[in-house]
Amino acid sequence: MATGRWFYAAIAAISGVMIIFEFHLLTIILISIGTIRIILERQKKLLFFYCLFFIFFVCLTIYNKNHNVTIFDYGFANMHITFKEVPEIDGDRLRAVVVSDQENLLLSYKIQSEVEKSMLEENIRAGATCYISGELIQPEQNRNEYAFSYKQYLYTQHIHWLLETSSIDWNDCYYSNQTIINDLQNIREKGVWFVEKHFPDQLIPYANALIFGDRSSFPEDTFRSYQQIGVVHLLAISGLHIAFLVGLIYVILLRLGISKDTIYWLLHIILPIYMVICGLNPPVIRAVLMSLLLLSAKKWRLPITTLDALSISFIIFLLFDPFLIYHPGFQLSFCVTFCLIISSKAIFAKNPTYIKTMLEISVVSTLASFPILAFHFFEFSVIGILANVIFVPFYTAIILPAMLSLFVVKFFNDWLFQFFSELIATIVFYSEKFALLISAFKYSTIITGKPNSISIIFMIIGAYLYVFLIENNKAKILAVLPLTMILLINNAFNQFSPKGEVIFIDIGQGDSTLIKLPYNRGTYLIDTGGQIHFSVPEWQKRKKPFQIGTQILLPVLKSKGIHKIDKLILTHSDADHIGAAKDLFGEITIKKIYISPNSWDNALMEEILYLSDIYGIPISEVKAGSGWENKSGIFQFIFPLDDDYEGNNSSLVLFAAFGGLKWLFMGDIEKEGEKVIMDTYAKLDAHVLKVGHHGSKTSTTIDFVKFINPNYAVISAGHNNRYGHPHQDVLDVLEDNKVHIFRTDIQGAIHYVFVKRSGTFQTILQ
Repeated sequence: MATGRWFYAAIAAISGVMIIFEFHLLTIILISIGTIRIILERQKKLLFFYCLFFIFFVCLTIYNKNHNVTIFDYGFANMHITFKEVPEIDGDRLRAVVVSDQENLLLSYKIQSEVEKSMLEENIRAGATCYISGELIQPEQNRNEYAFSYKQYLYTQHIHWLLETSSIDWNDCYYSNQTIINDLQNIREKGVWFVEKHFPDQLIPYANALIFGDRSSFPEDTFRSYQQIGVVHLLAISGLHIAFLVGLIYVILLRLGISKDTIYWLLHIILPIYMVICGLNPPVIRAVLMSLLLLSAKKWRLPITTLDALSISFIIFLLFDPFLIYHPGFQLSFCVTFCLIISSKAIFAKNPTYIKTMLEISVVSTLASFPILAFHFFEFSVIGILANVIFVPFYTAIILPAMLSLFVVKFFNDWLFQFFSELIATIVFYSEKFALLISAFKYSTIITGKPNSISIIFMIIGAYLYVFLIENNKAKILAVLPLTMILLINNAFNQFSPKGEVIFIDIGQGDSTLIKLPYNRGTYLIDTGGQIHFSVPEWQKRKKPFQIGTQILLPVLKSKGIHKIDKLILTHSDADHIGAAKDLFGEITIKKIYISPNSWDNALMEEILYLSDIYGIPISEVKAGSGWENKSGIFQFIFPLDDDYEGNNSSLVLFAAFGGLKWLFMGDIEKEGEKVIMDTYAKLDAHVLKVGHHGSKTSTTIDFVKFINPNYAVISAGHNNRYGHPHQDVLDVLEDNKVHIFRTDIQGAIHYVFVKRSGTFQTILQ
């Protein structure tokens, strides 16, 4: 194919894949643009190749889709499995992708002792074959709208089953048919282990991330700060790192007297090996493929441009696995690189100074990535435009060379390693402080909400218009204006929508209810959910334990475009109601917090109040008689009646009327509190009863249900929770009184969407 024409083949390839996987408006537009562009070229040969590639990838995708099926059934199974990768052992959990009868499975095992953990770390490596007895379980679907779909993710990895086993006998494992990739994966694991053993704690995450592509050691707050300032891509091995490595190898080998021809062939060996050692992530593979293609083009004088190399790499990816289009790293890597290539002439021609060039590259990279970041993560970094100008050269010139050098020096001279590692650790320490400082800037990130197809299309158009206008010598303010208008309209639609919504978030075994009133009249969050943490031995502690706040609550809020909570109501101080509140600070603006009188006399609540003081959030202790109202409804606290804090029976109880219904949110009130409410209020009808204490048998008596006379009852409880919530007695009482029951443990998140005084209930799973 002629120079510069491989791009059209790439467009044909992605069109063929998407028409099978994702047939919607965006796909139709993509195919239409590609076809029209080809027709305007007026080259029959090019049109022929475009159609040929399109048909080929349609057939390839159909084949891959039809063969991404399982041969196993649900239930217990005995099988031989082979570890495709080094198992991930984190605390007392072992997880790994394994293969049995040529089908991928995700193995999960809870390690029983510290001794067993050590033995597994020493004896189970990539390529090990073991005999396993376990249960095949299907991955769960999303339990909250727009949440990360683990089931879909595993499906794109060709995994249909979780294999849970109660024992792994490493003595019965053996190694046969060991592949080169298995050997390289094991070398990578030894390298990671070497870093963890010898490097200072401050440098371990950076060394493992930049040498081996392993980011699991980063503290959560440090990693999040890099995300917020838009430089987290520097903590992953990508094109910048590969380019540096190629240049470094080339210079070293040339100085050693090795010929350019020999260096060329050595790079064809070294780069694929390093690609596997880095973890085979899409950005690394893309960078290696492009490097090898461009090196070959230079050596053999092939008619391949940088855009051709990117397009050919893209086609190779899809040839091996069309499902990679769902990988965010794949999308970001190719999209950003494509935009930088097509705008490179304008960037370097119009920006003679280094700072201006870096700034323009950062702007283009941010605009190219933000539709993808908005789609997957519902936010993108604005301050990243400036942060990249600082951090990219800092990492390229200092941190990356330092990590590689320290790793090599450690094998030859401990004194030099000790001296330079302490120096670099000090530099890294202050760079982290700087990142944390600028990430605290109020507008460091913009929360976009989950954009629909139309919004995504306009975001892409806005980003393209910026590049187009800059190339045509238009002022930057004018160039960025279309995109700014698109973002403002998107934000206005999220904030001032005429639709209101109540979401009973599936937070697991806990409570969290979001009330979003129409026209931005109020956003209220009743409780946040949370986990009860038990003390465990050091060897059982996980590097990054599951956090309800960061992994469920915040994604739900951000997917709705919520950047501000007007009222955070913490009904009482139990961890399953307020444990995740601390994860909101610094992420979501909170205007005011309501708590039950004297509930602050609790370590967890005390910590939340301490954070609220740091962030300048006012606290109000409220009880019956307090409330507020606006054009959308009335909100009134009806309990507790006094200032004595008694745990569950001092929960804040909120009565509200909005969206055409009356609501009663009960917190963890038990039957004693219910009796006080019945004795205090002559009449308290409500259409919707948020059942108290997760449906425990200590709450929701028959007298109380008759007193409230609800049409609907919502029970928030964890799927297969250890407490047996909701209790059958409570379900019987509700059913006997003809109350329609919604349960988060069965139906996932419960939504009530309304306009004015009319609305409908919706559930995620049923």
